[in-house]
Amino acid sequence: MVIAIIGVLIALLLPAVQQAREAARRATCINKIKQVGLALHIYHDTHSVFPPAGVNYGWCTLGTPDPDRTTHNKNGLSFLLPFLEQSALYDSINQNSANSAQNTGYCCSYTGAGAPLAGDPAENADEMTTLLDVFLCPSDSGSTHLGTSAAYGTTVAPGPAKTNYELSSDQTISCNYWATQGGASRKMFGENSKCKIRDVTDGTSNTIMVCETTREVYNGDAPAWGMRGWVASGGDVDPGINVWDIPTGWTRPDVGNLNSWGQVGSLHKGGAHFALGSGAVSFFPENMDLTILIGLGKISDGSVVQIP
Repeated sequence: MVIAIIGVLIALLLPAVQQAREAARRATCINKIKQVGLALHIYHDTHSVFPPAGVNYGWCTLGTPDPDRTTHNKNGLSFLLPFLEQSALYDSINQNSANSAQNTGYCCSYTGAGAPLAGDPAENADEMTTLLDVFLCPSDSGSTHLGTSAAYGTTVAPGPAKTNYELSSDQTISCNYWATQGGASRKMFGENSKCKIRDVTDGTSNTIMVCETTREVYNGDAPAWGMRGWVASGGDVDPGINVWDIPTGWTRPDVGNLNSWGQVGSLHKGGAHFALGSGAVSFFPENMDLTILIGLGKISDGSVVQIP
């Protein structure tokens, strides 16, 4: 009888314990994405501009290489390292060499080879494998490295270290030439972007700066903090939040396997965290009105949306 009572009490207690643990993980995640947002603002204060989503992607000149361009495949998050207590790691990265060797097309109309690689990407391969806690959401149990595939990886196992936090960019335009996009369609970041606070005319408190994403993706692969691989262009809110690919036979709606590269979501129940241009962090529900969400992603479309 006593054992039965203890079993009932444990059964009643476990959900509460699990909820408390998830609340702690969620608080940690909020703190981490806030750190990334703060680092972006310190970078802006230092350089008078935000870092780009990435520098010179290899697939962006396929078939018609630019003789004046070299491929760097750098993720803009890597430029934040000095402001995230990772100065030694930043100093060990050769900024004159590419962070990955990806400059080949893998599908669709992307063919040929891209612009020549800058330096030898192998010089930065070890640094790219470094797993950084500040970029990892504790609620996500997905894999932590990309491996050594030609499209996304490096020559050094276990491959580039992943990130759960991405810069707000455009998934539909893989290269996302920020400089030539119309102001109404721009997000804060893109390939070689040079966004300044003054460019965010819709207001920094009404514009998404950093998106939460998962470490498992069905189509393509999840992002790495240090490098850009094939169509790794940033986090895009346009498709919505938590758009999952649910394998046959699975019943959980939170499997952590987003439908495609560049999408946003989390393993927190019902939505994901976002850092706004003001530095504030908000949790947006996965059933958020898509028109509002898309408006929050743009920096100057003229529609100042009200955050629910």
